[in-house]
Amino acid sequence: MPRRSVSDQIGDEPIEVLTRRPSKAKRNREWEKRHRQKKGFVSYRGVPQELHENLKKIANDLGVPVGEVARAFLEYGLEACKRGDLVLQPKPAIGKFSLFPEEN
Repeated sequence: MPRRSVSDQIGDEPIEVLTRRPSKAKRNREWEKRHRQKKGFVSYRGVPQELHENLKKIANDLGVPVGEVARAFLEYGLEACKRGDLVLQPKPAIGKFSLFPEEN
């Protein structure tokens, strides 16, 4: 008796276990939409909206993406730290140190 391949045994029908079924889950994205409109889209926690708006204005004036402006400031700040021109002094905050402790 000759050996039969798996495809000969199952035919052209897809194997139900191996087929991917489309998800029936309907996600409600209203919360995300409301918070994007209210707070704006900021990718770093703790960055004030005013600072983000300033970055967007600079990027708009230069005609470049906001991420490139942020990168330029980060690179400049890191170099200034290395040179000693920018000195960061963390201050105690509740349970941690912070460069921006909340004022009482």
